[in-house]
Amino acid sequence: MTEGEESLADGLPPESPPGIASAYAVRGGELCLSNAGQLELLLAMGERGAPLRTMVRGFSMTPFLRDGDVLTIAPLKGKPRIGEVVAFRHPESGRLAIHRLVLRTKKGWLAWGDNCPEPDGEIVSGDILGRVIRAERGGRRVHSALGRGGALIAFLNRTGVLARFHLLRRLPCRAASFLLRRLQGLSLYRMIGRRLADRVCVSDAGERDMEALHRMVNPSAPYRRQAVNPNVVNFVARLNGEMAGFVQLVHRTGDRSPHSGYWLFSMHVRGRYRGLGIGEKLARCCLDRAGKKGAEAVFLWVSENNGRAISLYRKLGFFPVPSASSESSTTGADGTIRRRILMRKDVALNDENER
Repeated sequence: MTEGEESLADGLPPESPPGIASAYAVRGGELCLSNAGQLELLLAMGERGAPLRTMVRGFSMTPFLRDGDVLTIAPLKGKPRIGEVVAFRHPESGRLAIHRLVLRTKKGWLAWGDNCPEPDGEIVSGDILGRVIRAERGGRRVHSALGRGGALIAFLNRTGVLARFHLLRRLPCRAASFLLRRLQGLSLYRMIGRRLADRVCVSDAGERDMEALHRMVNPSAPYRRQAVNPNVVNFVARLNGEMAGFVQLVHRTGDRSPHSGYWLFSMHVRGRYRGLGIGEKLARCCLDRAGKKGAEAVFLWVSENNGRAISLYRKLGFFPVPSASSESSTTGADGTIRRRILMRKDVALNDENER
């Protein structure tokens, strides 16, 4: 939707040569494309006068269009209208975007995502590549985003009413999230919650688990199958069949790090499941696997202001060690530099103490 990285496009125009279907695509199949690839395909389909049916990724048109909806984009015939959802070349980035036209301007049109705080900017008519004529979700047609109601949505967006609606819609979720975080910090909650830890199942992650994790933490970017790396073990935690957490055990060799050996990476526990001991269970699985592989120690980096994580790792036997590595600091999304602490656990020594 909003400059999405991935598209699943299917179908070929009836006049396509037979060799096209056999050499490059399968009729009725799916083709995974980047944003640039989707843009080129849409241009080519437009030249042939054929529509493109594609799955879109992103949340910029929520709730009227959602991540994973399948849209049919037809070549633009006639003038576009206010309220229509169109595919266009973004005026600043040049990438493909799918948003709604909300206002006619002197040079063209103003496009604006239904869930975006700001418009995309002024778009000249020549950069509009097609209009969305059909939307499907779960095999069923979605009517709310298209048709006559589009003009009303456009009016509500450009007047700021839609933004206030989104704010109000999010308030209950934000309030519940705030309350849950406060509860998770209480010792009583954590004590009761840990009784559920016995029902947590931790296992090696499969390909479907990795794809589900990717969709969870980075839904707008495409998932690409990774080659099997013998130096990486992925663990996934499930509670009542749902993914609750993830962690990696990575074996660093050679000159990749001043501390070669086994590392605990990418610890992630979903917000709703925090306080149930899932992070501890994932970490212990990493330590057990490292011990079986003959590791003498396991290392990890942790942000110096992440007090809860530091407490957990200390509980598991990790202790800080000095490091002059460039990895001791990282730059956040806001450009600020954050310091990290290097921690180590002597696995062999711990095993002897437990025996």
